[in-house]
Amino acid sequence: MWYGLHIGQLFVGCAVNADDIALLSASCYGLQRLTNICDQYRKQWDCLFNFNPTKSQLVTFGSPNPTACEIHINDKVILWVGKIKYLGVYFRCNTGLTDITDSTRKFYGKFNNIMSTLGNGSCEITALHLTTTYCLPSLLYDCEVWHLTDTNMHKISVAWNSCFRRIFFMLLERECQTITVFLLLNPNIAYHSAAQIAILEKDLLVR
Repeated sequence: MWYGLHIGQLFVGCAVNADDIALLSASCYGLQRLTNICDQYRKQWDCLFNFNPTKSQLVTFGSPNPTACEIHINDKVILWVGKIKYLGVYFRCNTGLTDITDSTRKFYGKFNNIMSTLGNGSCEITALHLTTTYCLPSLLYDCEVWHLTDTNMHKISVAWNSCFRRIFFMLLERECQTITVFLLLNPNIAYHSAAQIAILEKDLLVR
């Protein structure tokens, strides 16, 4: 009898990247059988799977978590969670949608560190360059695999626009959507033009 996920006769129930292992099964019984295989391998080769409650977790896609079902490995219970992290990306229970809360938190944290280090009166172009170089990658990390919703798109736009306005002291109510789109899609091409536009807007505010 087969356990884990299959596409036709192809087994796809074990995704491995370096030391990260994701076991995939359509049933709790099948998932427990997969963890049993891992446990048998451990005993056969006298090795140990590092069990960390914050990393070794369970989640269900397509339905709520069956919390009454207990899955064990190394004689320890693996907990069901509302969202799970794999290769730096968080996926939500049931919907399977991407959760970018952690990405936006890291983005704001790095940006605040940059602005506090540069201090008031710093060069706007330098701040913008540091933000696009060190902060933007943390916000868009692994975005190729995201399943974006309107809510996530709004969070990304708010994060970028808020930082952009802080750099250039932009207090206007209107959104700089055109600048944001160009910078996100073509940062090298639109970099100078967007910065120059922002400086002009800042001068208009001063006047």
